[in-house]
Amino acid sequence: MVGALLRISGRYIIAASVIVTMLTTRLFGLARSMSGSFLLCLVPITVAVPSVWSQITPAAPSGVAWHVKGTWQVEGKGAPLQTGDAVQPGSLLQPDPVAAQHTIIVLLPDGQRVMYECFTVDDCTRGFRVPSLYRDPEPFAIDMLARIRAALIRGDRGFSAASGIHPPLGFPRDEILAVLGPDNQVRVEGLATKLPNGRFTCDIRPFDPARPNQLHLVLEKTAPFITLPLPSTGLYVVTIYDDRNTPRMQLFVAAISPAQEASFKKSFHDAKQLMQKWNDDFYGWPTHDFQRAYLESLVLDMQPTSDSPGAATAPHGPSPELVTAEPAFTPQAGLLAGDSDIVLRSETPGAVIHYTVDYSQPVAVSPVYSAPIVIKGSGLTIKAFASAPGKKDSAVVTGIFRIRK
Repeated sequence: MVGALLRISGRYIIAASVIVTMLTTRLFGLARSMSGSFLLCLVPITVAVPSVWSQITPAAPSGVAWHVKGTWQVEGKGAPLQTGDAVQPGSLLQPDPVAAQHTIIVLLPDGQRVMYECFTVDDCTRGFRVPSLYRDPEPFAIDMLARIRAALIRGDRGFSAASGIHPPLGFPRDEILAVLGPDNQVRVEGLATKLPNGRFTCDIRPFDPARPNQLHLVLEKTAPFITLPLPSTGLYVVTIYDDRNTPRMQLFVAAISPAQEASFKKSFHDAKQLMQKWNDDFYGWPTHDFQRAYLESLVLDMQPTSDSPGAATAPHGPSPELVTAEPAFTPQAGLLAGDSDIVLRSETPGAVIHYTVDYSQPVAVSPVYSAPIVIKGSGLTIKAFASAPGKKDSAVVTGIFRIRK
């Protein structure tokens, strides 16, 4: 088969006109060389163009599944997704429609964060389309998420191996990268600097459960930092208590050697900066959990995970003529230069579009789209699906719009 591919906006198309021109030139030249006269040969050329429905979308850098509850599958097939699994941008997530509540958060390497949930059979049957990337992610971002996935799938997927303690929502916590000195102590700053001077106690639990815990150690804070005694390099969960034995904060401490300081500190600093930027643009990133996972991957020298099971997907399910076309956004989702009017449309004639702008999932009683949606201020998240008589409802699509600051 003779073919040429051009990549446009992440997709591939067959450049048929270029192929025909090149083949025609070669045939004319061959005919003239054989006979000395101009011989016209008509050669039928067939260029096979696959339909959009059967075409596999080229792989993009994967995101990560987070806080998965219920049963979710990519394109309705394969193993159920778990926290830490790779999720391909643009893929269709389908929950089990006959089970109970389903919730999943998808975090993408361009900073987008989207949550999906459903409670009824009808709502779960639609499925949810993961947003495509609106910009090419930085190589560091791709590597960072791959390392975080490696930490999340390391066994417990919930960071409970070290101590069985997971701080409640809103509990003060911090992630610290510190150099272990020759006296087997580390200097801890960050959130610990906010503690008043005075006497505290702490419990130090190694991330490695084979190592013994150190409980009720006395700490005296007399400077804008605290000093912790640690037996060796490694990962530790540290809980600090005041003089009334009330827990004040939890620290995840990565103690490293002086030889690791330069490279590890730069990597961790860059990861913190990037996650903070993403959280500013798309609020809700689990920065503390992901910083903890990133430190774990660095200190334990984890290799980034491959993009499975959700990395390579092909359209699957009912024939497209039986399904209402998914709503499309104009302009496309992403960062906007200023206040904008967002137009929604479905290619299916007579389709009705239901949408929400409060992060909830659209359902049959959600508002019906009838005029452009105005975006002002910092941005807006629009979720929508389309329905038409005699057809299956489209999947829910998500447009995350943010106005450039």
